[in-house]
Parts: sequence; C-alpha cells; structure tokens
Amino acid sequence: MVKVKMAEVSSRLGNFTIIKMGQTVLISPCGTRMKILEALSKGPMTGEELVGETDVSYSCVMDHMDFFEKLGIVNATLKRNGGGRRRICFHLNEDPLEGIEELFLTTKASRVRKAI
Repeated sequence: MVKVKMAEVSSRLGNFTIIKMGQTVLISPCGTRMKILEALSKGPMTGEELVGETDVSYSCVMDHMDFFEKLGIVNATLKRNGGGRRRICFHLNEDPLEGIEELFLTTKASRVRKAI
C-alpha cells in the first residue's frame, strides 16, 4: 500500500498543497516554475540571470524562489562580484526529496500550516 501525505505551504505566490505518494511528489504544474527549474538545472544563477533565461519579471522569479526555498528544492547563497553589490545566487538542492521530506517532518507553523 502506498502512503499518501499532504502538507500545505504558504508563500508569496499563495497557498499550495503538496502531495507525497510513495517517492512521488506532486505540486500543481506551472510553466514558469518549469522554466526556472530547467534554467537552474544548468547551474547556479542569480535572480537577474533567471529573468533573462525565463523571460518573466524579477518579482515573479523571486516569488517562485521563495516558494522553492520553502520546499527545500532550491538553496540561496550570497555572491559578490569583486567590490560590487551582493547578489543572491540560487542553486538546486542536491537532494530535493530531502527538502520535501523535511517539509513533512517539521511542525513549524511558518512553513507548514497543516499536515495530514
């Protein structure tokens, strides 16, 4: 029998239900999310670089990054080019299922409002 778990995640994009069935994780499909993940699969990128790759606004990219970070799919680090301003650099988590697993194990109200 396959175990089914659900968790609700809140982000700047709204509320989403994440469903985990065995080793499969379902998140509502979105063309922009797919473009961002495809771009990040090539390597770490800043928000500005993701805008260029996906052809969406900076605020849209950052909203999706907020969502991905809450799920543990993406990690963010600060990057500084020489003496210039700092930029946030995003990269895919090496084990995205680990981030999803943690989502289902945690009870922090700020990340998960309800788990069944």
